[in-house]
This record gives sequence, C-alpha cells and structure tokens, in this order.
Amino acid sequence: MARCHSETETITRGRDRLTIEAAARRLGVESTTDVARAALEYAGDPAISQYGRAATVLAAVRLASRRTETSTVGFQQIEAVADVDRDRLTGAESLLTETISPPADPDDVRSIRRRLVVAREILAALEAGRETPELPGSYLAAAAPDLLARADGRSIHCEDVADPEFDETALRAHVERLEGDLELARLGTTLYALVEDER
Repeated sequence: MARCHSETETITRGRDRLTIEAAARRLGVESTTDVARAALEYAGDPAISQYGRAATVLAAVRLASRRTETSTVGFQQIEAVADVDRDRLTGAESLLTETISPPADPDDVRSIRRRLVVAREILAALEAGRETPELPGSYLAAAAPDLLARADGRSIHCEDVADPEFDETALRAHVERLEGDLELARLGTTLYALVEDER
C-alpha cells in the first residue's frame, strides 16, 4: 500500500511529540479528538512506557473511533500514514481498553439508538406541524413501546399518566436524555465521565 511520505515521515520523526489532534487529523477522524485525549490522559502512561508514544496515541484514536459514531479506524488506514509496528499498536490498544471501562452491550446500544430514532421522528413531525407518525403496528412501535403507550393514552410509569398528547418541549428534553444515554452506552462510564468533565 502506498504511503504518503510527508505524513509518515512526520509521525516517524515526531514519535515523542505525536499529539491526538495530529493523529486524528491524519486519519480523518477529528471528531474523536476529545474521547481519544481522555483515553490517553487517563490510561496512557503505562502504554506509552511499554509501547511508545506514537503507538499509544494512534491506539487511543483507534479506540475512540470504535466508541463514537465515527467509522472505526482500521490498521491499514493507520499503516498508510504511520510507520508503527502493528503489534505495538495492538498492545497499546489492549492496555488502554483493559484500563478503561467497557462500553454497554451492543444490544443495549441498538435499543437506545432505536428509541432515539423514534423520538427524533416524532419530534420532527411535531416541529414541522405534521401529524405524528402512526405508531400502533408500525416499525416505530417495536422500537419505542414507551412512546407508543403515551400516544395510545396508556401508561408504563405513573408519571406518564397525564396528557397522552406529545409535549414538544418534553419530547425535546427526552431526545437530549436519549442522546446522553447513547453516548454513555458507547463510551462506557469512565470515558463518558472524563469527556463530560472536559465540557
């Protein structure tokens, strides 16, 4: 695979200075910077000591790409911009992963994502002045039974007994909570707390 010499040389010569920002930029995953930086600051020292800074920084960016909505950075993608031994990179990533709490189960992440999609669709319909999507019997019903219950006037929790109509402000707040839940599920508790502290 052809390598871009200028980028590879910069990473190779600057192994002791490689930053999360530079690595994320070269890999085209700038949106992972906050998560990668949190992982490196929290768990990076042992990995840097054992595998070197370049491998650990790149491993933190790869880990962040796996825990965010960004597509996962592959080894070939890293090898295209950095002259780093794959075993060192894998070792650094394993050490970071062992130190940081795991993400939620993939089924839980999918369930939260489905609920978020339903809530966003209903909110978009309300904001546009359209009728809310037909919930009973639709694909939306299976994804978010709590919203179906509210639309039908049924209740799952006592606090939902009030008006079965959707309150746009409350639904917007619910969407924001679901977005936070999804981020927590993907990142795991440690990374989520570290990233939130930085915000």
